[in-house]
Amino acid sequence: MTTVADRSVPEVDAIRHHYEVSNDFYRLLLGPTMMYSGGYWEEGEGLTEALDEAQERKLDTFVELARAAGARRVLDVGCGWGTMLNRLTTVHGVEQAVGLTLSRTQEQFIAGLDNPRITTRVESWEDHVTDDPYDAAFCINALEHFVSSTLPPRERTKKYRVFFNKVGAALKPGARFVLHTMTAEALPMNRQLLDDLKFLQRSEFENCHIPHLHELTQAAEGLFDVVEIVNERESFAVACRAWLQLLAERRDEAVALEGEEVVARFERYLDIFAYTLEDKFFNNFRVTIARR
Repeated sequence: MTTVADRSVPEVDAIRHHYEVSNDFYRLLLGPTMMYSGGYWEEGEGLTEALDEAQERKLDTFVELARAAGARRVLDVGCGWGTMLNRLTTVHGVEQAVGLTLSRTQEQFIAGLDNPRITTRVESWEDHVTDDPYDAAFCINALEHFVSSTLPPRERTKKYRVFFNKVGAALKPGARFVLHTMTAEALPMNRQLLDDLKFLQRSEFENCHIPHLHELTQAAEGLFDVVEIVNERESFAVACRAWLQLLAERRDEAVALEGEEVVARFERYLDIFAYTLEDKFFNNFRVTIARR
């Protein structure tokens, strides 16, 4: 574990505002897998009953796409509570899994896994350096936090270019990078949608920019070869509905842990993400690319 000095930039504060709610609250919300992204449900499976299996099925698919099984070193940028790191090392034979997070509570949770093959760094992707390149890398629904919405469009694309350059420099030639990220469509807005997006920007994910797909393709051009791009918005919407159901079933416990204001915030933001994915305002792309 490596800890860096606290930063005062708004992006770090905004990330910690959301992700440093207690680990007990997130365990109640997400279930035992502690995976905060869309899952792969099979036909006929229950929404909450199969949540853990759906998340593990997704992770195993990502490992296959990244060709990470049996690798010596793998990087997870924005590693959450270490679910992918743990699965890489305990199921898929990875020797060392390195995770980056800005959340100190997530680092504490991962330390509690007591897995000697996992290294966690409380560190921005911008600051990460290695002289021992990785065999594969992942970034699972974390990119949405990496670029400020206050930047003009051209500057946002430049920042994404810096991100892809940074990841590429950390990978061996030919190594694969699996990115899971929401993107936004340029669709007409009604009053409810506008109010809900303002809530996300002001109350939950301040200044975080959900990218447009063209920003990412321009930023990665010439650095990576595209293996596949798949839109999986439905699987993320289903996960949001599952989390809302779990939260509703144990709402009194959640309020006791974090208070009414926090629980109400999470209920509103999860409902916003669910319906905007269902209505195709947001996408959730699985992007598999290989370093040139």
